[in-house]
Parts: sequence; C-alpha cells; structure tokens
Amino acid sequence: MRLGNSLLTLAAGLSTVFASSPGELSAPTLFRRNGTEDLQAFKGAVLLKNGEQTSCEVALMYSTFGFVSAACLDFTDDTAKTVNMSTSYEVMISGGLTSSYGRFRASRVTPNPNYDPASYANNIAILQFDSNGDDFVNYIASWRADWANMYFVRRSLSSAAGGAWNQPALTTYNSNLDMADCAKANTLFMYNQNDLICNQLTTTSIMNATCSIPYASMYGVIDPNAAIAAIYSHSAVYGQGNFCNGNKIYNYYIVMQNYVHWAMSVIGKKAPVFHTRIAEYTENMDANYSMTIPGNKNVESVLVYGGDLYHLNTTMTGDEESEEMGGLSTGAIIGILLGLLALLALLGYFIHKKIKERLASNRVRRWWFFGRFEKEEKPEHFDPQMTDPNDPHRPSAYPVQF
Repeated sequence: MRLGNSLLTLAAGLSTVFASSPGELSAPTLFRRNGTEDLQAFKGAVLLKNGEQTSCEVALMYSTFGFVSAACLDFTDDTAKTVNMSTSYEVMISGGLTSSYGRFRASRVTPNPNYDPASYANNIAILQFDSNGDDFVNYIASWRADWANMYFVRRSLSSAAGGAWNQPALTTYNSNLDMADCAKANTLFMYNQNDLICNQLTTTSIMNATCSIPYASMYGVIDPNAAIAAIYSHSAVYGQGNFCNGNKIYNYYIVMQNYVHWAMSVIGKKAPVFHTRIAEYTENMDANYSMTIPGNKNVESVLVYGGDLYHLNTTMTGDEESEEMGGLSTGAIIGILLGLLALLALLGYFIHKKIKERLASNRVRRWWFFGRFEKEEKPEHFDPQMTDPNDPHRPSAYPVQF
C-alpha cells in the first residue's frame, strides 16, 4: 500500500516539474516530514583528504561527478588557481542514511576559474572521481523561485576507514531572517544575495560536542519533490573565537544554479537540473558566470571561516589574521602600529635634541678650558725698583707711607 501511494505521489509531482537529464530518469520524491527518513532516497557524499573526513559535502550530479566547495581544496599558491594534487582527494558516498555506497578516488579537481579565496566569491569546484560501474543521477534544483521550503543537511562518518556513516542531521527551514543583518556581516552577500543563502542554523560538531557548526548542504523542496540546491560556502563570526564560543554567526551557502553551464563545460555533458515547467523559468547560459567580487572584503570585528571546519587552521582568510593578534581588527592593528611609530618618532626627537644640547655644552666647556691658558694674562705689578734712572719725570723721593 505504501509503495502504491509513493508511486502516485511521484507521478503527481513529476506532472508539474521538468527534469533536464539524459534518458527517462526521474527526481527522487520527498514526503513533507522533518525526519531524516526523507534523505533515504538520496545518495550523499563527503570529501576525504589524505584519508581523513572533512566537513565538506559533495553535491553529486552523476556517479562520477559532483560539486564541492573550492575552499575545501589545497592550492599551491595564494591565488588558488592551481590545486595541489599531492593531496589525496576521495569521495565517500552513502547509500541514503547510514548505508555505504562506496569510496572513490578523485582523478580530476577543477575549481571555478573565478574563485576568489579572499572573499569566497564563486566558492565552487568540480570533482571527477572513479565509479564502481553502477551509474546514477542526482538532480540539481535549478530555480530558486520553485522552493517552497528548504532542507538543511549535514552528513558525517563515524569511521572514515571503515566507511561507517552517522545518522544525518536535518532541519526544515523557511527563512525569515533579516537579510540586512546578513549583508552587514558579509560584503560578498551584500552584493550577491541571489547567489547565496544566509541563515544562523547550526548542528553539533562530531569533532567537539561543545561546538556547533553550519549544515553542509541544502535541498530545495518543490512539493512533493526535492533536489540538492546549495552547499556550504563560509561563515561570518562576530567577536573573538570561532564556532565554540557562543558568538553571533551568519552562515552562507552557495546556490549551484548559476554554475550549471560552467559544470557542463567541465564534465562534457548535460547537467541534471530540476525545476517547474513554467514560462517564468530562466536559465543562466553563461559558462563563465561570476559573482560580483567586493572591493572591501572584510568587515570590522568579523572573522570569516570557510572550507573544512574540522580543521579551521587550514581555512584562515581576511580578518582572521587579527585573531592571531588578540582578536583585534585590521583597523585597530593599523592604528596601534601608527601610534607606536609616532611615539618612536617623538622619542627620537627628544633624544636627538638632548644629544645636541650635550654636545654643545661640551664644546663650550672644552674651548673655555683650553682658552684659559692661551688667553690668561698676569696682572700688572708696579715695581719702583725697576724705574728708568734716566727718566726725567722720575721722582726724587717717594711718598712716605704710614
């Protein structure tokens, strides 16, 4: 009976949606519940680096391709143009909830050419990985106006070596968050609100039960269906610290719909997208699409984190440098440095003045000391015995002295 109801629901759902993909493949159906059983129909994936699991989820398209956050990758330089392939990248795929589908080595890693690591703009990449020969398709929800609701999901492994999965964390969320607060915390969101989803949702980290981290992926619900639509990009954290100090946090997820045609140029075939079949639907055909990259990428007193949240020291950017200096902002650090320079200059001026005065004093004392002997004259002394005897004015007698 349940199977029959499922088929009827799927047929009703697909009568109003359009799946752009090869063959007659259809999108999985979700029933509107808040339980994790909704994820049973979906294969999920987590990125492994050098055999260790990361917090980065892979948004699968095919059995050999998927999207991942570019900030989760290692690069050979600060421009983030060349991926460090000495790092071993693998994709661990679940069979739905806690079952395992397989572990596959990534053979090709392609970051978006417009990825800007300083601002997290265009924070997306394509992974190509091996397959066990069993082809499957996961659809991308490609039109934001479709989504009646959103499922935020975090998948994790209890054992990367053994391929054992934890029960996924899931929450249903229809945002009523003030977008002005999201924009105030992050300039990238300010200029690209159609490319990013902002919320303050978190779930307990498997690495530290006292810390809460963002969800890893988002599914757009197109009642009664759903498809993966966005992956975690970065977070803006107010104050000192990270996800463990109870700070105010805004999390940002990159929507994949504008990168579908870029993905097609990378994988060499049509990407599987899922949307309603109505006239208002518009598709971004630009394979070189880019967000607006803000000139001022940092916000005062806000730290920005992204990439693998299980290893935060590998994803420091922007104002996070101030955390190493006691949590001070960049402006405060510059002000302190300028103040110290001014103090040193003032100190140097007084030292120089004192030295000049000391030198001048020594010079006067030295010349006075030597001048005493060069210029000193003996006082005149009248000696009557030494008068000239031929002097006509010579007195004949001297006054009598009493």
